[in-house]
Amino acid sequence: MRKLAYLCIGALLWAQPDPQAKEELNKNIRFYRSIARRTGAFRTKALPKLNGIRWQVKIQNGVSETAAPIAVGLRVYVGGKDKNMYAINLTDGKIFWKYTTGDYVACPAAYYEGKLYFGSDDGFFYALEESKKELWRFQANASIQSPPAITGDVIVFGSHDYNVYALERNTGEKLWEFTTGRVVQSGPAIAEGVVYIGSDDYNLYALSLKEGKELWRFKTENEINTTPIVAKGIVYFGSDDGNLYAVDAKTGKELWRYNTGGKVTASPALSEDIDVIFVASESGLLAALNSKTGEEKWTFKPKGKTSFKASPSLAEGYIYIGAMDGTFYAIEIPTGKVAWQTKLDAPIQATAHILDGSIYVLTSSGTLYALH
Repeated sequence: MRKLAYLCIGALLWAQPDPQAKEELNKNIRFYRSIARRTGAFRTKALPKLNGIRWQVKIQNGVSETAAPIAVGLRVYVGGKDKNMYAINLTDGKIFWKYTTGDYVACPAAYYEGKLYFGSDDGFFYALEESKKELWRFQANASIQSPPAITGDVIVFGSHDYNVYALERNTGEKLWEFTTGRVVQSGPAIAEGVVYIGSDDYNLYALSLKEGKELWRFKTENEINTTPIVAKGIVYFGSDDGNLYAVDAKTGKELWRYNTGGKVTASPALSEDIDVIFVASESGLLAALNSKTGEEKWTFKPKGKTSFKASPSLAEGYIYIGAMDGTFYAIEIPTGKVAWQTKLDAPIQATAHILDGSIYVLTSSGTLYALH
């Protein structure tokens, strides 16, 4: 009987999801590219048909090209060139509060159970209560535009000072730093105790989450500003050399690459259920690939001359992506056909955020739209 009890307890423990898996299901935890593994897939209601613009609001002095909104709870958070991080009401677009830093806020924020985390070009990384109250700040040696990722009590992000930092989430205490060869604008992806992050030194690094020890590096032929995805033992990332790469998460060995014909400054998106990865390129190409083999399933190119710098976002069978001519697209995942499109006021470089059937889109003019 005792042996049976031990076996039952063991089976229950084995069946428990790991902490990061629980975080992915928590609606009060949201990051740039949705989750810490950065799939760009949102577990929320999609927008199959565009009804119109619910509201739009202009960020004073515009936004940096790396800025992007995140939507969680009743707020949208976005930073601007006027040195502020904004909290904007989801229902009517009214500014709930703004928090002033010492320089541009070009870093997409991370939200973790009532607290907001983001970097500024003033070199500080900030932690705020949802009410705007500052909890702590950490000083790096240069601008911070890398979108942070969080798992448990650890925050990870990169800086223009060439370093990757890991901080204790509640106190801001530095746990470790790792120095690359150049600026780090790439955001980290985290899975199974490993941090994956790119650098302008052409390398993708795999680092131990616990101590920042380098596990491996993979060198491309140009800068890596994209935020990687990690899923099912594979890391996916784009490079300015025009390729989307798939490498083994444990060894860094290349599995396949796909050439897009232009710089890949947009982060990829992954539909894990159907093993399809999507890559957008400055060549104007959006491609759907088999995530295991890199085999092309379909491609889409907008009419006219334009390019993609915004990363695709996924929800319920649709891809949402903005182009540099100001057109925002909803595309059917199975076919690559356009479900709807709308023209906004300026080029779109920011990744859209999806929540409860609304899409939040930021243009380079600093206008934030709520589409519904």
